[in-house]
Amino acid sequence: LSGPAGGVVGYASTAFEKEITNDKIKPKAVIGLDMGGTSSDVSRFDGSYEHVFETVTAGITLQSPQLDINTVAAGGGSRLFFKGGMFAVGPESSGAHPGPICYRKNGYLAVTDANVYLGRILPKYFPCIFGSNEDQPLDTVETAKAFESISAQINAE
Repeated sequence: LSGPAGGVVGYASTAFEKEITNDKIKPKAVIGLDMGGTSSDVSRFDGSYEHVFETVTAGITLQSPQLDINTVAAGGGSRLFFKGGMFAVGPESSGAHPGPICYRKNGYLAVTDANVYLGRILPKYFPCIFGSNEDQPLDTVETAKAFESISAQINAE
């Protein structure tokens, strides 16, 4: 969790502010969300770092002081599947190469594709760095085709 820990320090340094009311200083807490390739982590900062002294990671109990960071969801590279009559997310990752389908590198259907398909990620705000020559925008057409394909699979069962 070194990446998320660095994120806590980063957002604490840049986003945290104190509100001054009637000569009293009141901290305004901030919440950080770090979505990586396979997990999304959340943390909170209210003027001091919150620590825990025991945590469970991948089923293993660790007793060591660390920042209080909780994994709450899959990450953008987590692959999407339909198996056993239901959607499944991960644990397989599409990786950076080839990446999700929207990266234009013959990748795999992933959480990032779902966010593109749902309009939560807007390709016009991303640089044209995708595809084999790394000069194209995110691919909404192939992403839509992939969801149409999985939809047909779902409807067939």
